[in-house]
Amino acid sequence: MPYIKANGVRIAFETYGDMSNPPLFIVHGLYGDRYGFETLAEQFSNYFFVITYDCRGHGQSDKPPYYTLVDHGRDLLALIESLGYDKAFVFGVSMGSYVALQAAVLDSSKIDKLVLVVTKGYGSTSSFATKLKEQGIDPYSIPIEQMQSGLATNEMLWAPETPMALRELEEKNARPTTLTGEQRKAVDTALLGFDLRPACPFVNCPTLICQGKYDKLNPLSAGQEVASLIPNSTLKIFEHSGHLIYVEEPELLYKTVVEFLSKKD
Repeated sequence: MPYIKANGVRIAFETYGDMSNPPLFIVHGLYGDRYGFETLAEQFSNYFFVITYDCRGHGQSDKPPYYTLVDHGRDLLALIESLGYDKAFVFGVSMGSYVALQAAVLDSSKIDKLVLVVTKGYGSTSSFATKLKEQGIDPYSIPIEQMQSGLATNEMLWAPETPMALRELEEKNARPTTLTGEQRKAVDTALLGFDLRPACPFVNCPTLICQGKYDKLNPLSAGQEVASLIPNSTLKIFEHSGHLIYVEEPELLYKTVVEFLSKKD
C-alpha cells in the first residue's frame, strides 16, 4: 500500500486508471477511508487518473491526537504536489467537501476544478456529532456498532421517496469505522467552529456544488449559501436525494461531475 509523507504525517492512498489522464483527487467523509468511494473511483477512472486517500485521523493514515481543518487542507495540497502535479481536479463529499474547500481557500491555484458534494461553509463540529448530541447521545462513548446501526431508517440521511430496499443495502454494505472514541473525538475537534464563508469569494477555480433537496445533515440552504459566495460556481440540486446522493442518484451524480470536469472553460 503506497504512502506519502505530507505535513509531517503519513498519508495512505490508492490510484485508479491511466496515469496519462487528468488527475482527480477524491476526499472521503467523516469516519470514512479511501475505499469508501471505490465504485465511483473506478467509474471516474474511465476519464481521469483517480487518487483516493485516507485523511489524517482516518483509515491507515497517521492519527495525531489533535489537528485542524487547515491541516486537512494543507495535506491535500501537499499530496497533489508530492504526486507531481501543478494542479488537479478535486472531488469532496460531506466532510471531504470541507477539506476540499479549505484547500481551495489556502491555494486555489493548485485546484483545476472543485466539486463539493453535500457541503456547508461553517459548523460548530461535524454535522453527525451535532445531531447525535441533540438526541442526548455521546458520539465518542457509544459503541461503534450502535453508532453505525439504523442507517436505513435514519431520516436525516435519506429522501422520503428513497426505497427501503436501497437503504438496507447501503446499511449492509457500509464500511464499519475502526476509529476509537478518542480518535473520533479528534476527527470532530478538527471541525470545531470552522467558518470558510469569509474566504469563499477568493476561491477562483470553477466550482460545482451538488446538494440533496432533502438533506437534513447539510441542508440545501447550506449548499446554496456556499454557491452564492464562490464567484465561479454552479449549484446542482438533486431532487430525489438526501445526504447520500452517491447512493440515491449515482448515475446522475456521475454524469453531472464528468460533464463539469470535462467541459473546456
